[in-house]
Amino acid sequence: MTHPEPIPASLLHAIDGGREYDLAGGPDAVLLLHGLTGATFEMHHLALRLHAAGLRCLAPVMAGHGGTPEDLIGIPWTEWVARARRDLARLAGARRTFVAGCSMGALVACALAHDQPDKVDGLVLLAPALELQWAGRLAGLLGRSGLLWRTVVPKGSGSDVRDEVMRKRNPCLTGVPLAAVAELQALAAWVDGALPGVAAPAVVIAGGQDHTVTLSGARRLARRIGSGPAELVVLPESWHLVGVDVERERCADEALRFIGGLARPRARAPAPRPPRPRARRPATGAARRPGRGATGRGKTATTRKQKPTKGR
Repeated sequence: MTHPEPIPASLLHAIDGGREYDLAGGPDAVLLLHGLTGATFEMHHLALRLHAAGLRCLAPVMAGHGGTPEDLIGIPWTEWVARARRDLARLAGARRTFVAGCSMGALVACALAHDQPDKVDGLVLLAPALELQWAGRLAGLLGRSGLLWRTVVPKGSGSDVRDEVMRKRNPCLTGVPLAAVAELQALAAWVDGALPGVAAPAVVIAGGQDHTVTLSGARRLARRIGSGPAELVVLPESWHLVGVDVERERCADEALRFIGGLARPRARAPAPRPPRPRARRPATGAARRPGRGATGRGKTATTRKQKPTKGR
């Protein structure tokens, strides 16, 4: 299934430029988070499919992204989560709110669901970066050293996506700062410990030929998440960016199936009417007896008649 309507020029410009886009819809909403050194482009196909199903889709630029690789140096992983938390707040008022993330974005999605369980109704986790391949683990080790942490490694062959057209279109950063990879590993370690406390239902979608993260990491996340075990869908022909790769239609199908299968909140019952006020009883515990006045002295209170005043 493809997106049935042509993409407006302004939206296409934002997608191919890696900028934020916000597709109006509702009553449900989705926050879509891209990965490290990535761009909102990698979430656009899923966003279009979800929007066609009636959901509002917000795809913001993650903290430290949208400029040069050097802009990422010195950005702690907590800032990725903090920025995403502010973006999640922009969807306040939706009937249900879902978070979909790719790679680093999937880890941030888990962090949001852990910290704000009342604001996340479901998670769509694409190629979660819980465990990096050996090259990424080495980069993280070097990024923690005092001498090489500012080093930026160029992306010689572009992004990890099998579809050549998508790889050429993807406006991701041209290099990977070693310091940022170290922060990604720190985020992964925190999320791994927090997973049992994540109550939001989740689906995990991974590429069978991913060169960036391990499939064992995706299995571990699906097994350890508190709402799990989560369903794990493996796309056998896809690389890392499953949302825009050769099996992107199935990826979107699985996300829609998952969201559609979640129970919708019941309509709220009308507020009960306030009880009618009852007549107040006397402050004293005993009831009044016939012939007993309000003074409580055994005589009925009477009004004395005033004698007419004699003229002077």
